[in-house]
Amino acid sequence: MSHSHSSRPIAINTVLGERYRVTAAIAQTEHGDAVLEGKDQVLNRRVSIVVASPAHNDRLIANARLVATTSRSPIQVLDLGNSEGRTYLVTSFSRPEALLENLLADSSAVAASSETQEALGQEIFGDEVTTGKTPYAEASKPAPEDTSISATRAVDDQETLAPDTVEESSYEEEYDEYDYPDEPEFDDEDDQRSGGVWIVAIAAIILLVLGVAIVFSSINGMVSKKSENENVTAVSASATATPSQKKSSEPSETPSPSVSHVPPKITNVTRLVPSSPDFMADQDATLPQMLDGNPASTWISYGFATPNFGGATDSFALAFQLQERTVVSELTIEQINGSGGAFTVYTNNTPSLDGATEVGSGSFNAPKVNVKLDQKKQGEGIQYVLVKFTEAPLLGQPIAGYNYGVRIAEVTAR
Repeated sequence: MSHSHSSRPIAINTVLGERYRVTAAIAQTEHGDAVLEGKDQVLNRRVSIVVASPAHNDRLIANARLVATTSRSPIQVLDLGNSEGRTYLVTSFSRPEALLENLLADSSAVAASSETQEALGQEIFGDEVTTGKTPYAEASKPAPEDTSISATRAVDDQETLAPDTVEESSYEEEYDEYDYPDEPEFDDEDDQRSGGVWIVAIAAIILLVLGVAIVFSSINGMVSKKSENENVTAVSASATATPSQKKSSEPSETPSPSVSHVPPKITNVTRLVPSSPDFMADQDATLPQMLDGNPASTWISYGFATPNFGGATDSFALAFQLQERTVVSELTIEQINGSGGAFTVYTNNTPSLDGATEVGSGSFNAPKVNVKLDQKKQGEGIQYVLVKFTEAPLLGQPIAGYNYGVRIAEVTAR
């Protein structure tokens, strides 16, 4: 029986998402799911890669959302993408059986397990249970058909993943418990020696302090005599000065210095989503790649089915911190494979949209977009430049099968 193109395994040395290189095949299930080992070529670390069979694509995506929004999950979700029709999920380096149980089981079972972990954590650690608006990635709330990669989507395949035969490599060696050496024993003789050393050290410190005090006392006496002589000389000179000389010697008002605008340099970037603070939080680790001077490394948003972010949020923003407070005349955004969309540029002295001033706007009409900013509205200088995305651009290369999103390589200011 012939296999479809989408069922072919991902080959060793394949680079996923322009960042993660596949280094080994670890496990394969009877359903066609696979666990691979990989290397994060940006941060030089080992990662695990879960590849879903075509029948389990939706299941992997739904479970990835649950795991990413569970604060006490042992698995850290790093990236989600699609390679030759197969959905893959990049996670922290983990045991293959843990990945299969948490990411390829029935999503309702994973959600129940996540809720149990959260409840247990609250009972043990005393976490407060917040009330109000339902979190975006909550499993009990079905999302509309057009949704984002991070939004919870109903899973059509309700078949529970049966225990599979997992072909494991030498993973057990990676997780063997470390045998800590016995602590050294100390006898009374060592304690006595330590006590003697401390007594000598304290005596030396006391002598040093006394010596410093004597030196400073002598110096203060010399300074006091010199000051008295200078005061007598100044009084004598003042008495013999003419009125015109006195008038000319009075200090004049010092004019306030003009503001010097240093060349702006961006040193940090943070993600802002006021309506859902945790939205795309799992992508924060790659935010600095927009400032590393390497156009080949990028920050990638979630993929969305529609330009309005799949209905998951009305907007999100990136706050760029400047090294010094200054005035910015232009912001340059280098992006990859995007066209259209819309964003507005604000300035502020805090990393917040509250109280921010609009200074420009733009759209992705070229790989490198230059936005002129209103300098008059920046006063004597600002500390943050904020880019608020209100519409996602259409991508030439989809993100995990979704046609709208943002890929940013570099952001600079001048």
